[in-house]
Amino acid sequence: MATLAAILPHAVPQTSSTSAAAGLLAMLSEPSPTLQSAALTRLLAIVDTSWHMVAPHLPELEELAENGSSKNKDVAAAVASRVFFHLEEPTQALRLALESGKYFDVLAEERSLYVETLVSEAIARYIQLRRAAYEQANSSTTSTVPTPTSTEETMDPEKLSRVVHEMFERCYRDGEYNHALGVALESYETPKVSEILQRCAADQSPADLEVTLQHALEACVNLVSKKSVRNKALGIIAVEYTKLSRKGGKYNVTSLVKCQQLLGNVADVAEVILGLLDGGEELMAFQLCFDLVDNGDLNFVQKVSALLPSKPAQSEGTDVDETVSTDDAVEVTPAPTRSPESYTLLKQAQSILIGGFPGELSLSFLHRNSNSDKLIMESLKKNLDEKGDGTPGELSLSFLHRNSNSDKLIMESLKKNLDEKGGRNSVLHNCAVVSHAYLNAGTTNDTFLRDHLDWMRKASNWAKFSATTSLGVLHAGHTTEAVTLLEPYLPQAPSTSAAGGYAEGGSLYALGLIHGQNSAISSSKQVEVSSFLREHLRTNHANEVISHGAALGVGLVNMGTGSMEVVNELKELLYTDSAVAGEAAGLAIGMVLVGTVGDGTSSDPATAEERKEILGELKNYARETQHEKIIRGVSMGLALMCYGCEENADVLIEEMRSDRDPVLRYGAAYALSLAYCGTGSNKAIRMLLHTAVSDVNDDVRMAAVIGLAFVLFKTPGRVPQLVRLLLESFNPHVRYASCMAVGIAMSGSGDAESIAMLEPMLDDMTDYVRQGALLATSMIYMQQSDASCGKKLKLFCERLVNITGDKHMSTLTKMGAILGTGLMDVGGRNCELNMASRNGFTKMTMVVGLALWLQHWHWYPMMHMLSLALTPTYTIGLNKDFKYPKNFEINCYSKPSVFAYPKHLEAKKVEKKLRVETVALSTTAKTNARAARKKAKEGADGSEAMEVEKEDVKVDEKTEKKDEKTEKKDEDDAMDVDETKTTEEVADDKEIKKKPPRQPEPLSFRISNPSRITRKQLSVCAFDLKQRYKPIRPNGKPRGVIMLSDSTPEELEEDLVVVRTPYLDGEEEAEPPEPFEWAPPGHAEYVAPEVPKESDKTDDDVAKKDDKKDDEEMEDAKPSVE
Repeated sequence: MATLAAILPHAVPQTSSTSAAAGLLAMLSEPSPTLQSAALTRLLAIVDTSWHMVAPHLPELEELAENGSSKNKDVAAAVASRVFFHLEEPTQALRLALESGKYFDVLAEERSLYVETLVSEAIARYIQLRRAAYEQANSSTTSTVPTPTSTEETMDPEKLSRVVHEMFERCYRDGEYNHALGVALESYETPKVSEILQRCAADQSPADLEVTLQHALEACVNLVSKKSVRNKALGIIAVEYTKLSRKGGKYNVTSLVKCQQLLGNVADVAEVILGLLDGGEELMAFQLCFDLVDNGDLNFVQKVSALLPSKPAQSEGTDVDETVSTDDAVEVTPAPTRSPESYTLLKQAQSILIGGFPGELSLSFLHRNSNSDKLIMESLKKNLDEKGDGTPGELSLSFLHRNSNSDKLIMESLKKNLDEKGGRNSVLHNCAVVSHAYLNAGTTNDTFLRDHLDWMRKASNWAKFSATTSLGVLHAGHTTEAVTLLEPYLPQAPSTSAAGGYAEGGSLYALGLIHGQNSAISSSKQVEVSSFLREHLRTNHANEVISHGAALGVGLVNMGTGSMEVVNELKELLYTDSAVAGEAAGLAIGMVLVGTVGDGTSSDPATAEERKEILGELKNYARETQHEKIIRGVSMGLALMCYGCEENADVLIEEMRSDRDPVLRYGAAYALSLAYCGTGSNKAIRMLLHTAVSDVNDDVRMAAVIGLAFVLFKTPGRVPQLVRLLLESFNPHVRYASCMAVGIAMSGSGDAESIAMLEPMLDDMTDYVRQGALLATSMIYMQQSDASCGKKLKLFCERLVNITGDKHMSTLTKMGAILGTGLMDVGGRNCELNMASRNGFTKMTMVVGLALWLQHWHWYPMMHMLSLALTPTYTIGLNKDFKYPKNFEINCYSKPSVFAYPKHLEAKKVEKKLRVETVALSTTAKTNARAARKKAKEGADGSEAMEVEKEDVKVDEKTEKKDEKTEKKDEDDAMDVDETKTTEEVADDKEIKKKPPRQPEPLSFRISNPSRITRKQLSVCAFDLKQRYKPIRPNGKPRGVIMLSDSTPEELEEDLVVVRTPYLDGEEEAEPPEPFEWAPPGHAEYVAPEVPKESDKTDDDVAKKDDKKDDEEMEDAKPSVE
């Protein structure tokens, strides 16, 4: 043997790798295993440079790897693996590398491209196998599970797992815990997540551990598509955060609360807030309370509030611990004695959570900072005036909106366009009323309604229902005065008549919209309004209009509560088989039970079982009833019940998708969209696209395309890419849906590419496609300025006005222009469409509101649901007393014009023409005298004198022409003299005409408190940490409510403003007069008033007297009319 080993190097020349490879390959056919082993060993050393020579011998190498001796198998597999690697077939290379044993060393210090590539391939195959095994183990339907290919079947799973686990060890050694977390989360291996975090806690500092936990939380929320796996991973992360907090380490309490809220751990969140209040960090506690309210889960917020202690004296009448289990309450039981200061802080936290303070804050901002253009509605009204007589209807409100900066010209212009065309069109009139509601949503600005009551009274029947409902959009969140505002329209007694009731039904619907804003409603108000609406729901079954409004109101107020008592009352209305009322009942049941399909978190098994029975009853009733409106209401209710359930709703979705009724398949498309809303699930996208191109019903295809915007709203840039080809579809319903999907996904972005995609759709041959393009473009232009859109915003606004006033345009196209006018400036230009909260949570209210708003395609009163999807884009800094200091400012590193409000429309000035006295020229006098002489001669001389007169006339004409030429020459000479100016006067005129130089626009500016900061503006805004008031979270985004810490609390602060709601924020009252005593004339103590002397009169008094004198003279100069 030793002799052979010594001879072998001389047998293979070292000078040429090619000739060496040829000789070594020839030795593979030798029968001696020792010779084969030596040849394979030498081949392994030169294969990276001679792999092209070895490639034809791959079958021999694979045969040796499978059937060779134990010594040759590993090295033969290693050689063949490297050849496949160079042939760019990583799967085959990995298969053989797993058989090569020690020759595939993942833990080696020296990392080669070969090892790194195969490790990446091994991780990808490992993730694929783990996911397939998870799907197979948890598959509850007959859905197909991906079957492995023949190559994957030959891979040894144990050896593949060994390679991946060695990769984990290498990450531990190198401190790359984030890489290991990514692999563990993508492969659904939650025990490995716990191991990684524990190793990180043992090897890293608390600060590094906190960074790793933050990365794990973000990766878990954004990467893991399975809800069950995500919840397990979040539970592990929450445990590690809790351990870190108990060790006294520095950690991000915001991330901990976010993790606990995602898991639904009410007691843990309450414990964190209580600990911060007791530990002297009340500002951070208040900030977390604002975050909880902003996330939109009102039930979760109420449960957290119920676990916070209150004063022992408030034992009656408070809803403290009734809705939460006693086990949860034990975990956060406070100390038996507390200081008055502690109870004061707890009361402040309660006011944020359930007291409605965030709603008052938002309402106050929208009320004070409304920037809607008043001329828009005036112009719209002028274009849509109806000459016929309408049914009188009072639309005045009980309180006056003051201090609004909204611009009347928008509605005035809109009204003007509608006035000029004449003709009765209730659809456009209704759209104008809705557009006005959009323009002033949440601002309580109803000036236009009060100024044009006669025009508003033209609404009749369902248009009156919609007009009354628009008050709910105007006053959304104004819960303190809601009943007072709507009192003239609310039903006073149960209706026994089936006719009428449009104003009453609309007022109940409006009451639900006002209280449907989660951040604005307090617990006590919710219970009070819910009882009021339910009373009318039970007693007005005879009138379907009132029942319709009451059902929608009940659903809005009780959204997400899951109250079976309310559901049973709505079910009774559903079973009356009234088409209009039944549709509203189906939608309301979905709102009450939103997100409860497959939800196993209910603490009461009886409640869970009752919900399953309701689900079965709804499906059966939808198949039995003959009313399409009821079927649509029930199907949309089922879709709302699937919200956020992800794979738990797959069974119901699959059942609805396979139904023969197209209306149920329509609901299935929305159910799939809402179940995977914001997840970006590839499975959901694949199913929606398949439905969009394969279903035989146009409405189903339309719903499937729009659903893409819901699934991908967190990555909006993907939506235009997906629907680019669908915009060219032959089906107009698909084109309409593509426009709406782009508009919803890209709302408020001002994206030029999306605008360019929609521009051809504005001239589509189908009217409702043009309507969708107008609505979508308006949504994209939300909160944009002309400077940020390349000067296109002004042109689009002019186009909307022209479409509204064009008599040749169809009604549906005009409808899109009118609604687009309101959408573009929605909420006084201070609101946006956004389904995500500032912390990344999907806001249930926003998603539900947007889904129901899209149903206006079938039922116009659904237009008002848009108010639920609006989010104010304010930034308000508050101190510990909930007052905002005006000297707190935020830096914005951009030009002011980029994020400024658009300019208001300007009303055309009509100049009043005054009648002036006619000036008689000398030539005119001569002509008149000559005519008189001519007439006299004609009467005296007769026919013979006519010839003589002709000669005289010719002479006179010559003389006249000569005189005119002379006068004209004199006048020209005089004019030349008048226009001649001196050099000094010319220089003075040039100075007057010379405009001042234009100052360059600054590159940055400071934003005052409070102010509007748009989503696009966030990227260029930053806190100034050198001022007196600093944010409690300096690394956070400057948006929403920001709690501020005072760096110099000992200094007196005078510039503080108290947050006041509009009904308290009225005009400033004048100061009372000084005390005085009055005596009548003739009394001994009577004092005559002083008359000002001419010398005491001011210039203003003299000017007023002169103006009055001029007016009197003009009146005298006017000709009298007999």
